[in-house]
Amino acid sequence: MVDATAEPVPAYQFDDETKTMTLTFSDLYLVSTDGGDVFALNLNEWDHPPPFYLDIEGRVFAMQPSNTYLVTGYGAGLPEFIQSEEAEGRLTVLVEREGRYLAYSHDTAAVDEDEDDDAAEDDDAAEDETAEDASAD
Repeated sequence: MVDATAEPVPAYQFDDETKTMTLTFSDLYLVSTDGGDVFALNLNEWDHPPPFYLDIEGRVFAMQPSNTYLVTGYGAGLPEFIQSEEAEGRLTVLVEREGRYLAYSHDTAAVDEDEDDDAAEDDDAAEDETAEDASAD
């Protein structure tokens, strides 16, 4: 007999080589702590080790293995961690797994630096093309 009330286990896109799980914000739920609200992903029914990285709509979050917290009774440690991450300019996502939250961080400053590097490379390429066009004339 099949339990009609049981929800199916979601099939997440997971890359075994990079250990990255790709998902959207609609896959997450909201956890309210004393430190504010943070998104979380329930992976209790997922039968693989937790991913090292979460790619959420183009934002890559890296696992912080030394930062795990109880789902119930997490104490002051979790809100303090979330607040300190935000103060450093990092976003946090939690992954619920076997009664614990695993913390994942996204460094917005690193992304800004990557975008700046890409823009500088594009500018350099444009300057090279302009120089080539000028020398062809």
